[in-house]
Amino acid sequence: CLFSLSLIIPMISACTPVFVLGTEIDYSPEKQEVADFIEKYRTALEQRNFELLKDMVSSKYYENGSTTSDPSDDYDFSGLVKILQNLKQSVKAVKYTIKINNIDIVESGAAVDLEYSGQYLFTQNERDRWETYPDKNRLTLGKNKLGHWKIMSGL
Repeated sequence: CLFSLSLIIPMISACTPVFVLGTEIDYSPEKQEVADFIEKYRTALEQRNFELLKDMVSSKYYENGSTTSDPSDDYDFSGLVKILQNLKQSVKAVKYTIKINNIDIVESGAAVDLEYSGQYLFTQNERDRWETYPDKNRLTLGKNKLGHWKIMSGL
């Protein structure tokens, strides 16, 4: 009886789908690497580690502010650095959750569709207050010359 169980259990587990940790996305080593990178990003946000966040972003970063027809809200890496500096001064605490819905790997890039909920404690008019921002987003990633993932757009 024990012998037959030892044969059945591996057969059952071989049919079990394997997912990227914490998601329902079919596993591949590269998709898991991307998910780990997104978790590192989430942790850096919560720890308010703006130096790490800056390091996770490509020097070729570009954001169009979700408006293709209005260039006034576009910014590049240097604009993002200014935004991070402002946040560092005004945000006192962050709680951030991310649910990864999809990871598409194309050549040396990836598109990550996610849902997030960010809670931010900041000072406004000399008063501390929490605000919550839930939304859906797509982060675009690319690999640098050393093969490390970097955020190209979507912050």
